[in-house]
Amino acid sequence: LYTTDMEAMKKYNEARKVFYKGDYPAATWVEIARLFMHDARLEVELIAHLPK
Repeated sequence: LYTTDMEAMKKYNEARKVFYKGDYPAATWVEIARLFMHDARLEVELIAHLPK
């Protein structure tokens, strides 16, 4: 997860507790100066495995 406002994103960490019980999935949060879309506050990079 890339964000331009880490303090604002910390508030959303509470929302994760609604969806995950016990151990959370691995995640990395990185604060950067700007995103590709100038008005965006969060960018998510996802890697998924789809079985054949």
